[in-house]
Parts: sequence; C-alpha cells; structure tokens
Amino acid sequence: MGLTVYYDWKTKTDLPSARRMIAKFRAIALKLPFDDVSEIYEQDPPGGKPAFRTYDHSFRQGALYLSRTRGDGEQETVHVPALHALFFDVRVRGAESAPIGLASHPPVVLHREDIIERNRDGSERERVLGQGDPIEFPTRRRGYYSWHSFCKTQYAGNPKLGGEANFLKAHLSLIELLDQIQACGVNVRIRDDSAYAKHRDVDRLLRCLRNWDAIVAKIVGNIGDALGDESGSLIAPIKERPDFEHLEAKGLGVLRKIAARQRRRRKDSS
Repeated sequence: MGLTVYYDWKTKTDLPSARRMIAKFRAIALKLPFDDVSEIYEQDPPGGKPAFRTYDHSFRQGALYLSRTRGDGEQETVHVPALHALFFDVRVRGAESAPIGLASHPPVVLHREDIIERNRDGSERERVLGQGDPIEFPTRRRGYYSWHSFCKTQYAGNPKLGGEANFLKAHLSLIELLDQIQACGVNVRIRDDSAYAKHRDVDRLLRCLRNWDAIVAKIVGNIGDALGDESGSLIAPIKERPDFEHLEAKGLGVLRKIAARQRRRRKDSS
C-alpha cells in the first residue's frame, strides 16, 4: 500500500540493439540524482554468452502478466515468463528499487484456464486459478523486447530520510528517467497514483503525497487497533515516521473529504 508509479513498454528490436539500448538507459540514469544505480544484469543470455553480469538468482525477472478474454467473456491473467532479460535497478533512499529493463518472450505460451464456479444467478462464487483446461495463448511479442514494473515512492518522504525533498528526488527522478526512455523512441506507458506524470504540477504532487500519508497512517492505525496486543507484529513503513500519530489523526479528515467528493459526483450524475 502506498503511492506508486507503474510503467511498461515494448519495442520491436533484436538482441544487439536491445543490449545497446539497455546500456543507453543506464547511462541516462547515471546522470540523474538517484542514490543508487546498479550494474546491468543479463538473465538467460542467448547461446549462454552474456554481454553483462550474469543474473542467476532463483527469482526470475522480466515476466509479463497479460490479460485474456475467455470464451464466456470473463477476464483472466496469463503468466508469460521471459526468455531473455536485461535490467538494472535505480533507487532513492526510502523508495522501492525501480527495475528498468528489456525482456524477450515466447510468441505462444501454454496457459491453463481458471475454473469458475457460479451461483444460480450467474454471478461468480469461486475462482480456482490455473487449474482448468490447457489452451495456447498468443502473446503477440514475437520480435519485441518488453518490460513491466512498478516503484513505490511514497516512503521516501519519511522525515528521517529528508522528508518531502527526498520524496521529490525519488518521484521526479523516476519520471524523468521514463521520459528520457520515451525520448529514445520507446513507447512508454505510465500509471502514476499521483497523476503527476500527466499534470506535472509539483505542488499538486505534494498535496497528493500528504493525503496518501494520512490515509495509509489511518488504515494502518485501524488495523493496529483491531489487532490489539498483536499490533506490535504489524510491519508498515509508515509506522517508522516520527509523525505517525499526527498523520493517523489527519487521515480521518482526508477520508471524509474523499467520501464527500464521491457523494457529490453521484448526486451530479443522477
């Protein structure tokens, strides 16, 4: 839970060009004010000959999760593992690491449908993931390198880490990197919880951050109250802030304003 930037892209390219492209992306990142920019890693290099440091961790990078429309009109998610991946990470203290990469994928994967049980009125009662009949799913990724990932930037705003200035460093640096990747000719799509990627208003971004801080603190506080004596086992980055109780108190007001806006929208649309 927290203010997050989601991003993805795909570009039609071959292996040598993908390797040159990821090196260019990293060179751009090194000029931006990230606290850390990792080296480039290469997972499952074609022919077993990597151009960068070999990545052999059991957690595989570069997978896609594509949407599929079933014969009954329902939507389900198809896991598409990467054949080959090139990537590096960028990070500002407090924020999550943001993986930046390129990965190739098979043109077709074998997918097992979800098993859906329904009520008499046709509504879904239960869904068992990936236990149905196997079907071939075309990924439409032949000849492409793709990437999809996300980065939670909100907790870079912890006053212990530099507060809002540090949050801006994290959020703006990531958006700038994505802008410059787009400028390289890659079609980048961004879904930014703060909508900053669209409006580019820093004051509006900071107001959004403050609201997110208050909402998350209130929710975490409510969960802690419900847990009672077990609340000490609740792990949440927002609890590490010295102003957590202040944010928690503010959160109720923010939630009330959101509810009031929703009521007005419903009234205006009726």
